[in-house]
Amino acid sequence: MNLLDRHPHWERSGLKVVCEICGDLAIKPIDPMHAADGAQIHCRRCNAIRGTMADLRELAQHATGEFEF
Repeated sequence: MNLLDRHPHWERSGLKVVCEICGDLAIKPIDPMHAADGAQIHCRRCNAIRGTMADLRELAQHATGEFEF
């Protein structure tokens, strides 16, 4: 079972939970309190763009408490 099977709401977000390039789950550290909605979220391993801060905020709103900002 992959993460999207366990968390189908993750598919609705524009944020790529798993990096399409390297398969990593980690993102580069960001300051969510000061980041604009259009700020890009990058993969920690390969620096690929994974989505935007707005995507991450939307994902957090629909989360089931398994992660937090």
